[in-house]
Amino acid sequence: MRDLTNSHRPVCFTPSCYSLRDILVGICCALLVHVASPQAVLAQAPLFYAGQETTVREISFKFVDTHTLETEDLVAQMATTQPSFFDKVKRILPIISPRTHRFDPVTLQKDVVRLRRYYRRHGFLHADVDYPASQLDTTRNTIRIVFSITEGPPLILQDFGFFDVDGNYAHDVFPPAFRQRWVVFRDRVSLQVGQRFTDAERLRLQDRVVTWMKDVGFAFATVSAQTNIDSTANTADVRFIVDPGPVGRFAEIQIEGNESVSRRVLERELPFQVGDRYSHRKVTQGQREIFGLNLFRVALADIPDQPVDSTVTIRYRVREAKARFLTGQTGYSRDDGVALQAEWRHRNFFGSARNFSVSATAATGFLASNTEQNLAKRRFGTALSISQPYLFSRWVSGSLSPFLQFERDQNLRESNEPLGINRRDFGLNTTIVYQPLPFRPYTVSYTFIRSLQFTTARESVDMEERDIFSKSVLSISGSIGRLNDYLNPRRGYLIQPYVESAGSVLGSGVEYVKLGTEARLFLPITRRISIGSRVQVGRLWPLGKSRELLDADDPIFEDRFDPILFYAGGATDVRGWDTGLLGAKVARPASVGSETIVYEAVGGRAKLAFNIEVRYPFPGLSSNWRLATFIDGGQVSGRERMLPDGGTQITDNGNLSLSSFRYAVGSGIRYRTPVGFLRFDLAFKLSPSARDLLSPKDAFEGNLDNEKFGRRFNIHLSIGQTF
Repeated sequence: MRDLTNSHRPVCFTPSCYSLRDILVGICCALLVHVASPQAVLAQAPLFYAGQETTVREISFKFVDTHTLETEDLVAQMATTQPSFFDKVKRILPIISPRTHRFDPVTLQKDVVRLRRYYRRHGFLHADVDYPASQLDTTRNTIRIVFSITEGPPLILQDFGFFDVDGNYAHDVFPPAFRQRWVVFRDRVSLQVGQRFTDAERLRLQDRVVTWMKDVGFAFATVSAQTNIDSTANTADVRFIVDPGPVGRFAEIQIEGNESVSRRVLERELPFQVGDRYSHRKVTQGQREIFGLNLFRVALADIPDQPVDSTVTIRYRVREAKARFLTGQTGYSRDDGVALQAEWRHRNFFGSARNFSVSATAATGFLASNTEQNLAKRRFGTALSISQPYLFSRWVSGSLSPFLQFERDQNLRESNEPLGINRRDFGLNTTIVYQPLPFRPYTVSYTFIRSLQFTTARESVDMEERDIFSKSVLSISGSIGRLNDYLNPRRGYLIQPYVESAGSVLGSGVEYVKLGTEARLFLPITRRISIGSRVQVGRLWPLGKSRELLDADDPIFEDRFDPILFYAGGATDVRGWDTGLLGAKVARPASVGSETIVYEAVGGRAKLAFNIEVRYPFPGLSSNWRLATFIDGGQVSGRERMLPDGGTQITDNGNLSLSSFRYAVGSGIRYRTPVGFLRFDLAFKLSPSARDLLSPKDAFEGNLDNEKFGRRFNIHLSIGQTF
């Protein structure tokens, strides 16, 4: 029989139930635990203790088996947020308050569902997402959310094919003239049996097949997918049902929304005519060409409701922008300081989509940060421009632009003019552009310039030297290659050769031929990491009288050729050096009698330079932040030699040598803004010359032992990618 008395014996909580030893041991253990690790105890507090004021301290992920999907993509699926890098910085700054990231248990549960669905769409049917290791700090009322993810086995593609609506192979549904093209395309895009199958792959393939059919003429083509998933075996059988419909031809072009712009202007930009076989690619290209006229805020193309037959009606809908507008911009660069620009533009000057503009620019040199080694640039100019987007062909455009510009050239001595202006140019530029493909123009340009250079005389500060001459320059350039993104490329190549020639036409005061090219190559390493590389090479040949006087070191012709020679160094060149200062340079007073000593870049008749840059994510920050590590190198052909009397002899035979190469390494931070990447680079000279480590004053005074290690470093702040 069961002993009911013992089973209902009361539990004793009075001190008399324990020995003195038991009580002392218990108190000591409690004190040791509390003193040694109070946070450890608090961290294990149940999450239901979290209140409305609890904030998220951090979100992290622990992957139990495999780690296939990117952590950044997982965070993007969630509504629960964590403090950003800027939030953490704001915590230690006065006045500025960081954003508060509230913790909501209901939202967290929804995030778990979102993550499971995201894994399912990416081929993991049995992914398990939980957060058992999350930690609540009750003293700070913050929580660290730790997701534990078990991806499980992936969904494997077991069978795959293209069929028509009756279950026959899709090959037979196409007219005979299209069957071979279909086979080639099908074999190129088909999914691989045995690979992980995802919804994204299915949608991507559907879109590619539909696009291909519409590009070759099937305006009403459709593709649907039938997916049979065995969740036990983790396999998928996929059948794409292809219905191309009839081959169509353009029967009518409708244009809506044009008010002041004539229909003729829009029709001439279209790469097709009524009667041509339908092509979705050409319809899209026409939309891009119309929008590229800069006349419209919106330009859309579609197929309105119509019977499904061999005739196709296309509709373009536009919304006009204001014909006249005034814009103003400001910016900053290390070389030019604060810069200003204003422009008035008429988008449809006398009709025909002709553009007319009046612009004024000012690179003030204010707050320029390179004044120790070189004079800050100053440039003030104004220009009129009239451009015609259609010259006998939609691929050809032209422009005509008279201009006037005043400049303080760093490589010329200063003048007695206000702001140190030492050059005035006025002239006319005419350009014809042939652009059959986006971002790949071929340009022919002719420029006539009447130039006046006025500088302090070499003998006396009270005197001025004036050199008046003309430049008559013909240049041709082009772009060859293909990039996946022309603003922020990760894959592809681009080669941009050019040739420039100035002769005696119209009494040109300089004669030369200049050839060069810039080649870029971009390769993705992983989904987030890529390599960009660039090579620049060029050669200048002075001709006729110009060659004779340059070889004779005529100072007037040296000044004339300063803007024409090649230079290396700068934020978008070899980053270990300031703009133009890689290679030979001369320390000199800014003008006769001036106490300001600057470096004048000598330049060269030939140049070879390269950049190699690895671009990768900034750990812990959003995709707007990037990091880069680079190695740059280059040289120009100008050479300097120290003379026994302390002077410098410059020679330039146009030859390059491997021993004269200068190298730099460094790292940088990139932040994507609406106007491009804001870029900060820190570079280190690996192979500086002796003059690179001297200040201009020390070099001028002959203090050759005063080299500074800190001059190996160089900092650049700019907007835009390096290349």
